[in-house]
Amino acid sequence: KEAGIGYGSVNHPVDRDPVCGYNGIIGDVCPKCGRTESDGVAFERIRRITGYLVGTMDRWNDAKTAEEADRVKHSVMTR
Repeated sequence: KEAGIGYGSVNHPVDRDPVCGYNGIIGDVCPKCGRTESDGVAFERIRRITGYLVGTMDRWNDAKTAEEADRVKHSVMTR
């Protein structure tokens, strides 16, 4: 509030490769099996947009798609 931020949230993307079963963050390539969506089966992606968890982004309008793309994404380092 003091910094002038009217709203903030933490969003945890959850992706799943239905072919190999990997659960985690998937960019263009599945980190477990190396498969891409161009191989014929889409990754399942759950995202939070305007307060709702959604399993697909294919019906989002341009503004929602741009908002998701503009989010600051942080890496999580595991040991």
